[in-house]
Order: sequence, then structure tokens, then C-alpha cells
Amino acid sequence: MHRSASVGNGNDRNEGGSVAPEPHQRASQRATARAAAPSQRPTGPARAGGPGRDTDEFARLMQRNTVDVRQTGTRKRRNPVVGKIALGLAVVSAAVDASAFAVFMGGDTNFAFGICFVVVFLTLIAAVLGFVAAVGAFGRWYGAIGVVVAFFANPVILIVILVFVAPEVLTDMGA
Repeated sequence: MHRSASVGNGNDRNEGGSVAPEPHQRASQRATARAAAPSQRPTGPARAGGPGRDTDEFARLMQRNTVDVRQTGTRKRRNPVVGKIALGLAVVSAAVDASAFAVFMGGDTNFAFGICFVVVFLTLIAAVLGFVAAVGAFGRWYGAIGVVVAFFANPVILIVILVFVAPEVLTDMGA
């Protein structure tokens, strides 16, 4: 009976009583196991899900206490149309708000207030669409800019800003 020569205190036996393999033997065994692993994977309906979803692969990852960071596919770029709509609606709201201000200065206050009610709802829609676009990556920058423009185009916000910045302008308008 031939044993490999090992230097040590004789504690290199595993639980079964056999001699533990040398480090270079362990490395070759791992390489052999890796080479054989792809052919052992189930294919077709027996496979659960897509790449990285096998139960044996999940168990392997859990044993190694690691995470599989392989890319399962390219990330699809989302269409920025929602953000562009939000920005466009905010710009239109600002233009309609400016026209309502011009009508108010012309003396037709009832019509100007009616336009302002419409602009309030337009700016709310633009702000919600911009928020959805910014959070959902449907044209992030368009959506974020749309939210800011819609905020400052809202007639209620403009009146609040005028009250704090220049209250004398509001007292002159009523006269």
C-alpha cells in the first residue's frame, strides 16, 4: 500500500479515514468539476427560469455566500416621451398663464380668473407627469425640468411669491 508522503502530525485524514488530497490535487479536482458542470445542467422545461435561476446554482451561490452579478441581458432604454410631454405641457401652462395675466391687466378679471383655473389644472397634470417621468426614467431630465417649470407657472404659486416678494404690486392691481 502506497501513501503520498506528507509532512505533518498525522492529522490530515478526513472523517472517512482516508487521506486528504494534496492542494495541487484539490485544484485539479475543482477544475475537473467546473469543466463537467455545464453538461450536468438541465435543459428545456426542466430548467427553472433563465440564466442564474437553477436551484443547484442558487444552492452553490448560497454556500459560497456570494451574489451572481452576471448581466442577464442588455438594459432596454426607455422612451423619454412622458418627460417631453410633461415639459411641453409646463411650457404651454406658463404661456397660458402669461396670457391670463395680460387679460387681467386689460380689465377682464372674470375671464382671467377662468383661465387661471385651467392653468392650475394644467400645471398639476404637468407636475405629475414630470414626477412620473423623473422617477420612472421616462425622460428624467425633461420630467425634472417640467416639474420645476410647472411649479413656477402655477398661478397660485405666483401669487404666493408676489405676496412675499412684492406685496405692493398686488395692492396696486386692485385699484
